[in-house]
Amino acid sequence: MSQFAAEDPRRYLSLIKAAEDHDDLFQALYVDHDDRMDSVAGLRRRRRRASNTPDDNILAASLVEENGVLRWHDGVPAREEAPQRRRRARRAGGPPPLPDQTVVLIKEFPRLQPNRAAAAIGAIDMRLNSAIGVSLQSHLRQLRGGPQKFVIDANDAHGPFDGRTLLLVHGTFSNAVNMVGEFEATTDGQAFLNAALNGPDKYDQVLVFEHATLAVSPVLNALELGRAFSGASGAVHVIAHSRGGLIVRWWLEAFGAALKAETRVVFAGSPLYGTSLAAPDKLQHALSLISNIGTFAERTLTLVGGANPFLWVAGKLVEVVMTVTGTLAHTPLLDGLIALIPGLFGQSQISNNYELNLLRLGPCTTQPAYFVVKSNFATVDPGWQFWKNFRALRGADLAADQIFPGDNDLVVDTGSMTNLGETDFPLKIRDVEDFGNDPEVWHCNYFRQKRTIDFIRRNLP
Repeated sequence: MSQFAAEDPRRYLSLIKAAEDHDDLFQALYVDHDDRMDSVAGLRRRRRRASNTPDDNILAASLVEENGVLRWHDGVPAREEAPQRRRRARRAGGPPPLPDQTVVLIKEFPRLQPNRAAAAIGAIDMRLNSAIGVSLQSHLRQLRGGPQKFVIDANDAHGPFDGRTLLLVHGTFSNAVNMVGEFEATTDGQAFLNAALNGPDKYDQVLVFEHATLAVSPVLNALELGRAFSGASGAVHVIAHSRGGLIVRWWLEAFGAALKAETRVVFAGSPLYGTSLAAPDKLQHALSLISNIGTFAERTLTLVGGANPFLWVAGKLVEVVMTVTGTLAHTPLLDGLIALIPGLFGQSQISNNYELNLLRLGPCTTQPAYFVVKSNFATVDPGWQFWKNFRALRGADLAADQIFPGDNDLVVDTGSMTNLGETDFPLKIRDVEDFGNDPEVWHCNYFRQKRTIDFIRRNLP
């Protein structure tokens, strides 16, 4: 029952449309409600603006542009008003007026039914990836085609696999179609996949691993991947993006004993030591950053529709957060909420992430060769300065909505991309393709870079 409003619909039309397109996702999970009696729109008409209360069946959140940065807020913020009216607003206890603001989106939505938050997270996974069914079971599928366009089989591939295998593992909010699409976006990427499938030194099979990224932890994804490769006899080469890198680490280091031949992995922007974006105390700001990334990806990579989930995922996660905690602000309940999203908690860069800490202790069941592609995104384009609001640029200049303490590619801390474990950890990174402080290379376009493709060719011979 979400309702949307925008004061400047031309600038964020795709974001607003994406929110509307996915408005029905939780329809079967909402509490029973009376639209007329519970509507926040009605409350707004009576009170001039809406604020959420613990007894409300209908909640409201707003996406507001402030000085070029999108931020999620509880309720419906007031416009900047005269001083005496601002004082009355504070006394009334409603959301404070926000300076220099444009309300881009107002979401009204019913609460989720009790004990349905996990089901909502699973629903997001299924919407993100059409290959995932209600069981959230992963799928290993064959890639075919070339020289410019490639298709993924609709049916699962079953081992044991003989000969050389190339495996592609996608990251959070993504799917194999999107990952393959990044290779298809450039002639270098097309040539690499075509050679892998049809060249004189082609692989015996090129596979993709479709998996849920929110409702299932990287450990369970890895367990399924290990089962799928049971009995594989030949060399396995892997290209893993983002969270997919953590899955591959768990598979090879904990569940990979059945692999007997050489294993080589190229990680691209992978949170090998987790990411600050998934830390519980950063959640509200992380949701804001995700919405900013959505508009950035649309305009710089021309990612639209299903290829750009950043446009709508944050809004659905807002509904889950506000149902469970009643607010977007950081409260102790957020720690428990993150635990309800295993796919995020498994990559949360916090000291008490015992799951990730155990991975970093070893020992390892295999001895794979690891290679890393990394970047620190730092554009000088004045239209995309939002990234500065989510990073501590100097020790004495900590933004209120800071997520990253230092270098990052907009999604993963750069230092995490090469940090496998303690100093005596048995595996080492063999080689790194470091884009350094780059104004163009960020988390979602690694595979569009010629340097990345050349690096993969050198290290996955």
